[in-house]
Amino acid sequence: MFEYIRGTISEKKTTFVVLDVGGVGYHITIPISTYDRLGDIGSTGKLYIHFHVRENEQRFFGFSTKEEREVFESLLKVAGIGPKIAISILSGITIKDLFEVVARQDVKVLSTVPGIGKKSSERIIVELKDKFEDMLPCTMIEFSTTTPEEQTMINDAETALISLGYHKSSVIKEIQKFLSSHSPSSAEEIVKNVIKKFYSRS
Repeated sequence: MFEYIRGTISEKKTTFVVLDVGGVGYHITIPISTYDRLGDIGSTGKLYIHFHVRENEQRFFGFSTKEEREVFESLLKVAGIGPKIAISILSGITIKDLFEVVARQDVKVLSTVPGIGKKSSERIIVELKDKFEDMLPCTMIEFSTTTPEEQTMINDAETALISLGYHKSSVIKEIQKFLSSHSPSSAEEIVKNVIKKFYSRS
Protein backbone atom coordinates (compact mmCIF):
# COMPACT_ATOMS: atom_id res chain seq x y z
CA MET A 1 0.00 0.00 0.00
CA PHE A 2 2.76 2.45 0.96
CA GLU A 3 6.12 2.45 -0.84
CA TYR A 4 7.64 5.43 0.90
CA ILE A 5 6.76 8.62 2.77
CA ARG A 6 8.65 11.84 2.17
CA GLY A 7 8.12 14.86 4.39
CA THR A 8 9.57 17.39 6.79
CA ILE A 9 11.08 15.91 9.96
CA SER A 10 9.09 17.53 12.77
CA GLU A 11 10.23 15.16 15.54
CA LYS A 12 13.11 12.73 15.72
CA LYS A 13 13.93 10.18 18.41
CA THR A 14 16.10 7.06 18.38
CA THR A 15 13.00 4.85 18.10
CA PHE A 16 10.69 6.92 15.91
CA VAL A 17 10.36 9.93 13.64
CA VAL A 18 7.41 12.13 12.75
CA LEU A 19 7.23 13.22 9.10
CA ASP A 20 4.97 16.16 8.30
CA VAL A 21 3.36 15.68 4.89
CA GLY A 22 1.01 18.49 3.94
CA GLY A 23 0.09 19.19 7.55
CA VAL A 24 -0.39 15.53 8.48
CA GLY A 25 2.14 14.04 10.89
CA TYR A 26 3.08 10.40 10.30
CA HIS A 27 4.50 8.65 13.39
CA ILE A 28 6.97 6.08 12.05
CA THR A 29 8.91 3.54 14.10
CA ILE A 30 12.53 3.20 12.96
CA PRO A 31 15.67 1.21 13.83
CA ILE A 32 18.76 3.04 15.06
CA SER A 33 20.48 2.40 11.72
CA THR A 34 17.83 4.54 10.01
CA TYR A 35 17.95 7.20 12.74
CA ASP A 36 21.67 7.66 12.08
CA ARG A 37 21.01 8.40 8.40
CA LEU A 38 18.19 10.90 8.87
CA GLY A 39 18.77 14.64 8.77
CA ASP A 40 17.98 17.15 11.49
CA ILE A 41 14.55 18.39 12.53
CA GLY A 42 13.24 20.72 9.84
CA SER A 43 14.97 18.91 6.99
CA THR A 44 13.31 16.62 4.45
CA GLY A 45 13.26 12.91 5.20
CA LYS A 46 12.28 9.92 3.07
CA LEU A 47 11.52 6.50 4.51
CA TYR A 48 10.59 3.23 2.81
CA ILE A 49 7.48 2.01 4.59
CA HIS A 50 6.21 -1.26 5.98
CA PHE A 51 2.57 -0.82 7.03
CA HIS A 52 1.92 -3.31 9.83
CA VAL A 53 -1.73 -4.15 10.37
CA ARG A 54 -3.16 -6.28 13.15
CA GLU A 55 -6.67 -6.56 14.56
CA ASN A 56 -6.14 -3.80 17.14
CA GLU A 57 -3.07 -2.10 15.74
CA GLN A 58 -1.88 -0.21 12.69
CA ARG A 59 1.73 1.03 12.65
CA PHE A 60 4.21 2.47 10.22
CA PHE A 61 7.76 1.14 10.22
CA GLY A 62 10.28 3.14 8.22
CA PHE A 63 13.70 2.38 6.75
CA SER A 64 16.36 4.41 5.00
CA THR A 65 16.85 1.77 2.27
CA LYS A 66 14.74 -0.83 0.49
CA GLU A 67 17.26 -3.48 1.52
CA GLU A 68 16.76 -2.65 5.18
CA ARG A 69 13.00 -2.97 4.75
CA GLU A 70 13.38 -6.29 2.94
CA VAL A 71 15.48 -7.70 5.78
CA PHE A 72 12.88 -6.48 8.30
CA GLU A 73 10.07 -8.16 6.36
CA SER A 74 12.10 -11.36 6.07
CA LEU A 75 12.59 -11.41 9.83
CA LEU A 76 8.84 -11.06 10.36
CA LYS A 77 8.33 -14.35 8.50
CA VAL A 78 10.36 -16.23 11.12
CA ALA A 79 8.19 -17.91 13.75
CA GLY A 80 8.22 -15.96 17.00
CA ILE A 81 9.73 -12.79 15.51
CA GLY A 82 7.40 -9.80 15.63
CA PRO A 83 8.04 -6.22 14.53
CA LYS A 84 9.39 -5.14 17.93
CA ILE A 85 12.09 -7.85 17.91
CA ALA A 86 12.83 -7.32 14.20
CA ILE A 87 13.45 -3.61 14.86
CA SER A 88 15.63 -4.55 17.83
CA ILE A 89 17.73 -6.81 15.59
CA LEU A 90 18.24 -4.05 13.01
CA SER A 91 19.11 -1.63 15.81
CA GLY A 92 21.62 -4.00 17.39
CA ILE A 93 23.51 -5.25 14.33
CA THR A 94 24.22 -3.91 10.84
CA ILE A 95 22.70 -5.67 7.84
CA LYS A 96 26.17 -6.63 6.62
CA ASP A 97 27.03 -8.21 9.97
CA LEU A 98 23.63 -9.93 10.15
CA PHE A 99 24.19 -11.50 6.72
CA GLU A 100 27.65 -12.69 7.77
CA VAL A 101 26.48 -14.05 11.14
CA VAL A 102 23.67 -16.03 9.49
CA ALA A 103 26.04 -17.31 6.77
CA ARG A 104 28.45 -18.54 9.50
CA GLN A 105 25.51 -19.93 11.48
CA ASP A 106 26.90 -18.09 14.49
CA VAL A 107 24.14 -18.57 17.06
CA LYS A 108 26.29 -17.20 19.86
CA VAL A 109 26.83 -13.78 18.27
CA LEU A 110 23.22 -13.43 17.13
CA SER A 111 22.03 -14.27 20.63
CA THR A 112 23.79 -11.17 21.99
CA VAL A 113 21.26 -8.92 20.20
CA PRO A 114 18.70 -7.62 22.75
CA GLY A 115 15.48 -9.62 22.63
CA ILE A 116 17.03 -12.59 20.83
CA GLY A 117 17.64 -15.85 22.64
CA LYS A 118 19.34 -19.02 21.47
CA LYS A 119 16.17 -20.62 20.07
CA SER A 120 15.17 -17.49 18.16
CA SER A 121 18.71 -17.19 16.78
CA GLU A 122 18.62 -20.79 15.58
CA ARG A 123 15.25 -20.26 13.86
CA ILE A 124 16.49 -17.10 12.13
CA ILE A 125 19.56 -18.91 10.82
CA VAL A 126 17.67 -21.99 9.63
CA GLU A 127 14.82 -20.08 7.99
CA LEU A 128 16.75 -17.17 6.47
CA LYS A 129 20.13 -18.60 5.48
CA ASP A 130 19.15 -19.26 1.84
CA LYS A 131 17.13 -16.03 1.64
CA PHE A 132 20.04 -13.93 2.88
CA GLU A 133 22.45 -15.63 0.48
CA ASP A 134 20.25 -14.53 -2.41
CA MET A 135 20.07 -10.98 -1.04
CA LEU A 136 23.81 -10.72 -0.36
CA PRO A 137 25.28 -8.10 -2.70
CA CYS A 138 28.62 -8.69 -4.35
CA THR A 139 29.96 -5.57 -2.61
CA MET A 140 29.99 -7.55 0.63
CA ILE A 141 32.49 -10.07 -0.71
CA GLU A 142 35.80 -9.85 1.09
CA PHE A 143 38.58 -9.28 -1.42
CA SER A 144 41.86 -7.41 -1.64
CA THR A 145 40.86 -4.78 -4.19
CA THR A 146 39.84 -1.30 -3.13
CA THR A 147 39.32 0.90 -6.18
CA PRO A 148 35.87 1.74 -7.64
CA GLU A 149 37.02 0.42 -11.03
CA GLU A 150 37.82 -2.98 -9.56
CA GLN A 151 34.50 -3.10 -7.71
CA THR A 152 32.66 -2.28 -10.93
CA MET A 153 34.52 -5.10 -12.67
CA ILE A 154 33.45 -7.55 -9.97
CA ASN A 155 29.83 -6.37 -10.02
CA ASP A 156 29.75 -6.72 -13.82
CA ALA A 157 31.06 -10.28 -13.58
CA GLU A 158 28.45 -11.17 -10.98
CA THR A 159 25.63 -9.75 -13.12
CA ALA A 160 26.87 -11.59 -16.22
CA LEU A 161 27.08 -14.96 -14.44
CA ILE A 162 23.62 -14.61 -12.90
CA SER A 163 22.18 -13.68 -16.32
CA LEU A 164 23.63 -16.98 -17.63
CA GLY A 165 21.49 -18.85 -15.13
CA TYR A 166 23.89 -19.52 -12.28
CA HIS A 167 22.57 -19.20 -8.73
CA LYS A 168 23.57 -15.95 -7.03
CA SER A 169 24.94 -17.50 -3.84
CA SER A 170 27.10 -19.94 -5.87
CA VAL A 171 28.34 -17.09 -8.08
CA ILE A 172 29.36 -15.01 -5.07
CA LYS A 173 31.23 -17.90 -3.47
CA GLU A 174 33.12 -18.75 -6.67
CA ILE A 175 34.05 -15.10 -7.31
CA GLN A 176 35.33 -14.87 -3.75
CA LYS A 177 37.46 -17.98 -4.20
CA PHE A 178 38.85 -16.72 -7.49
CA LEU A 179 39.74 -13.30 -6.07
CA SER A 180 41.53 -14.87 -3.11
CA SER A 181 44.28 -16.16 -5.42
CA HIS A 182 44.05 -14.03 -8.57
CA SER A 183 44.17 -10.37 -9.59
CA PRO A 184 41.93 -10.25 -12.68
CA SER A 185 42.16 -7.45 -15.23
CA SER A 186 38.60 -7.65 -16.52
CA ALA A 187 35.11 -8.88 -15.74
CA GLU A 188 35.43 -11.27 -18.69
CA GLU A 189 38.41 -12.97 -17.04
CA ILE A 190 36.43 -13.50 -13.85
CA VAL A 191 33.43 -14.87 -15.77
CA LYS A 192 35.50 -17.32 -17.83
CA ASN A 193 37.32 -18.72 -14.82
CA VAL A 194 34.19 -19.07 -12.70
CA ILE A 195 32.38 -20.86 -15.53
CA LYS A 196 35.34 -23.27 -15.80
CA LYS A 197 34.90 -24.08 -12.11
CA PHE A 198 31.19 -24.77 -12.60
CA TYR A 199 31.86 -26.99 -15.61
CA SER A 200 34.58 -28.95 -13.79
CA ARG A 201 31.97 -30.01 -11.22
CA SER A 202 29.36 -31.10 -13.73
